[in-house]
Amino acid sequence: MESSTGIIGYCQPHEISTDQTTGLKLSTETPKICSVEIMRVVCADIDPNGPGQQFELQNWGAQKHVDVSKQDINLGSYGIVETSLFPIPESQISIEMYIWPTKSSDNTQSIFNWGELNLVINPNNILTFCFDDSEVCINQPLLLRNWYFIRGTVDITTKAISIEMQMLKPITGHLSSCNSTSVISSTKSLIFKTPMIFGAKFKRLNKEQNFTCDHFNGKIEAPVIVIDNDPAATISWDFSKEINKPSVFSNQGNRFDIELINCPLRGATGYNWNGSVDSWTENPDLYGAIHFHDDDITDCKWQTNLKISPPKNTQSGYYIARVRTKGILSDIPFFVTQRLKKSNKKILFLAPTATYKAYANTHVKFDSHNTENLFEAPISLSEDELYLNKHRELGLSNYDTHSDESGVVYVSERRPILNNRPGLYTFNYINDTHIIKWLEKKGYDYEVVTDEDLHNFGYDVLKNYSVVITASHPEYYSTQMWDALSKYQNNGGRHMYLGGNGFYWRIAFSDHYPGVMEHRRGVSGVRTWEGEPGEHHLSFTGEPGGLWRTYGRAPQSLVGNGFSSTLFVKSTWFRRSTASYSKETDFIFKDLSTDIIGDFGYRGGGCVGLEIDRWDRDLGSPENSIVVATSEYVGAGGLLTGEEFITTTRALDGVQNGRVRADMVFFTIPNGGAVWSTGSIAWATSLLWAGTDNSVSKVTQNVLDRFLDETEFEIDE
Repeated sequence: MESSTGIIGYCQPHEISTDQTTGLKLSTETPKICSVEIMRVVCADIDPNGPGQQFELQNWGAQKHVDVSKQDINLGSYGIVETSLFPIPESQISIEMYIWPTKSSDNTQSIFNWGELNLVINPNNILTFCFDDSEVCINQPLLLRNWYFIRGTVDITTKAISIEMQMLKPITGHLSSCNSTSVISSTKSLIFKTPMIFGAKFKRLNKEQNFTCDHFNGKIEAPVIVIDNDPAATISWDFSKEINKPSVFSNQGNRFDIELINCPLRGATGYNWNGSVDSWTENPDLYGAIHFHDDDITDCKWQTNLKISPPKNTQSGYYIARVRTKGILSDIPFFVTQRLKKSNKKILFLAPTATYKAYANTHVKFDSHNTENLFEAPISLSEDELYLNKHRELGLSNYDTHSDESGVVYVSERRPILNNRPGLYTFNYINDTHIIKWLEKKGYDYEVVTDEDLHNFGYDVLKNYSVVITASHPEYYSTQMWDALSKYQNNGGRHMYLGGNGFYWRIAFSDHYPGVMEHRRGVSGVRTWEGEPGEHHLSFTGEPGGLWRTYGRAPQSLVGNGFSSTLFVKSTWFRRSTASYSKETDFIFKDLSTDIIGDFGYRGGGCVGLEIDRWDRDLGSPENSIVVATSEYVGAGGLLTGEEFITTTRALDGVQNGRVRADMVFFTIPNGGAVWSTGSIAWATSLLWAGTDNSVSKVTQNVLDRFLDETEFEIDE
């Protein structure tokens, strides 16, 4: 059996058009020579009991001999000041700031490091100030999630170091303030030859990349460096300024600006936050903190092993660089996107790469106690998942929590991602390729663009297509993406939504953070963590995070149905509704002799499963929308989503609660537009059953053929 993790890697950029080049970046524990082939992914489901994997070898980009060696990852966020203009103190230097520690650790955590100056929390949770071989400590452990003001001082005149600590909210039984002083033998090390680091300790410079260690978990606010008690020489930073940018300007012009590495959390509440506002845009002065984590990673900064440039006639779609050597076969995914290039094809498939990114390298099977409860079965684990659990340096997903138990807000594509490629992680990426294979088996010509294309180019990326298909689980949407799809529909576009739990969470991208997506889980929705109080607004844009539904844009208002329930135990089917027997909707079920749709499939044995959506006029389902089919026998395995109820009762499952269901919905829009929504993730994974000779495939084909027909829809009088 060939290993899928003997060589790992990523492509940067992750999505390219045919006039661009991506860099393939690879790493292995021991040096190897490998070959690389480029393949277009038609179906990524490698399950031998599945619909049949399918890859098309390309006649471009191949390389027989690629040298691969180990490339290191500098895990953990920090802030760095790199300059040759550091002053040399003559009499005294002090470092002061506010901190909010969030994790006890067996390792030292460096709050601030500058040459031989180190302000740290030792493994006993004791605040310690180190200079050369000397150190001085506060004689009581720090309490987690409490604000402290701290100051460390080196006095050259008296040859002494001292440390001070003040607890901002005193607690009975703990010293509210204390200090300590120790004599040192020399001050010769006050010539700073290494960068100034916040949230970690400088380790080494390797291949133009800084490597750090001893990462701090917690918040830092308002750092100040006082030199020789001279106000003119004082360096300070205000973290409440420019919250949407990856750098912090100093009061000394741009001489000592902090560059933030691996996206520590911005828009974090500070020591003075009092609950009067819940957004940094309302009062930035209350959001002067930055939250650092020892497991943040948004850019591995690996060297490129091979450049890949698709020819101009390359078909848009899902692609992999297949890496082979003895005993190893590893697929590195990327996308070739049509973007704004002209095409004669009428169908556009929208690859939900924002959702792929949100789930990238998820550890919920290992870290969440809810996973086996949802499936009501033992969890199976692939080689990729076992590798991810062992190698946490590959970073986390939006479904994970950091080592200090705070939620993961930022995720990036600039790292190896092992669950968004061909394999055994049967969700999202692999499920969506069932749709790709179905389109090709049915002989439809189509183009592919990505969520990032939709975000960056908006309506222009959609407007030339007669039909847009969204996939099995387009869960994560930015404002720009939502607005573009809504405009497309309202301008006469026809949209086929072949999934469930779509258009659910608001996310953001930023030009300041290429390859990074931000998502904040609020106080509602199905979530694996909940953000800190006051920290639910996106730092990239200032918009509220959380559910679109919370802010007046329930998915029902866009596609007619919206997330209702989880159904992971066993999938079921649809039954055609009485309302569907009309001139307006009869085309959907053309040539079908049964009113039961999809009592089969590759995920749970039916087309209604995993996560399902329902129609609701109160949440925005259009007045003219028609429920053309509804699920049956969802059963006790179907569980209502958290936002669907406000009081806990026992009647939250598919046996006792009528809202635990999936509704298939159709509606027309003025100017010739129309929307058809399946309301189930498992719909896509039933398309290829019996070689596409099935009712799910037939219904989908009926709708697609009718949507490609430009004639107006019949309306019942």
